[in-house]
Amino acid sequence: MKDLKVICRAIFLSIALGLIVKMALKTCKRHNGTTIDSLNILKMANIDKANLGYILRWEGGLSKHERDSASRHAVPDGSGYHTNKGVTWRVFASIYGTSNTAISRFYEMTHEDFKGIYKLYWNGVKADLIQSQVLGEYVTDFAWGSGVAGASRQVQKWLNTQGYKMAVDGKIGNQTVTAINHLIKTKGEKAAFESLNAHRRHFLSGLKDFDVFGKGWYNRLNDFLAYAYLTINGNS
Repeated sequence: MKDLKVICRAIFLSIALGLIVKMALKTCKRHNGTTIDSLNILKMANIDKANLGYILRWEGGLSKHERDSASRHAVPDGSGYHTNKGVTWRVFASIYGTSNTAISRFYEMTHEDFKGIYKLYWNGVKADLIQSQVLGEYVTDFAWGSGVAGASRQVQKWLNTQGYKMAVDGKIGNQTVTAINHLIKTKGEKAAFESLNAHRRHFLSGLKDFDVFGKGWYNRLNDFLAYAYLTINGNS
């Protein structure tokens, strides 16, 4: 009888341990610090996988184009330069100040400084919470070109065209991210990206500087489009 009790207790403990392990696997997998359901595999965007080479390829180095809106806030040394590798002096100075040391640092623009500033846009649109590497990068790229608030408003307007009732407040919060992820889940990553891409092109076509920069903007988006399809096909 004693041996039977020991056996029954061992069986009970084994079953209980199995249930605990199963629940742990289901709910406690972490990705970028976020707890997700590992039995429903959702790939969050990861900044360390971002195609920064795409931005650098199109932005180039120092720029002093007078028609660029960034020209209103040029480096205060008389050079006329206002942008380096796509980073405006205004944004750079808001982080590092306007000292001579900061100016030199702006001109040098190390990869670490560049990525650090890219991360501000990435975090600004909560890309880590978007369940698609392509959409995470694309929304960040939208913010890179139009500012976090400007891109966020456009993303919210886009979501409204897809049937979501979003407040267009220029702030991507949980409601906006949830809607993006729901769209990805229901329509698929490719369809969601293509829809946002179409919205962004339409938005750009209405900007006053489209006649000057439009061709370059579209060529750049075509480059991202090729990268997006390659990435999406690789994930399927």
